[in-house]
Amino acid sequence: MAFGKPRRRPSDEDQRILPLINVVFLLLIFFMVAGQLSKTDRIRIDPPVSDSKKEAAEPPLQILIAPDGRIVLGGEDIALDALSGKLRQMSDTHAGTVHVKADGAVDAVTVIGVLDRIKAGGATKVNLLTSARKGP
Repeated sequence: MAFGKPRRRPSDEDQRILPLINVVFLLLIFFMVAGQLSKTDRIRIDPPVSDSKKEAAEPPLQILIAPDGRIVLGGEDIALDALSGKLRQMSDTHAGTVHVKADGAVDAVTVIGVLDRIKAGGATKVNLLTSARKGP
């Protein structure tokens, strides 16, 4: 009696990769739900446009100026008169560089007043953040 080679069932390649696809899909959903893409500002700011191509790094200390003139430092509202004192208190934890992010609708007098208080607070370098101009 001659027996031939035993026949193998054809393997289904899709059945072996399906658990991997499920795991990858679950990881994707987990990181989408658990992750945060970028830190958002406490108030909505539309900065003025600029022709500068230089990208700003994440600032060590950031001051926000809202369209209505409110000033936010470290996520908390602060009065203009208290700004320089607060900056002097924070000088030992920050390198002396301050980034100012003002709304484009804020008048220049308010921005200059904030810049004067920052200088009185002992900041060594102040950057006024703008957004890039779109188009030609």
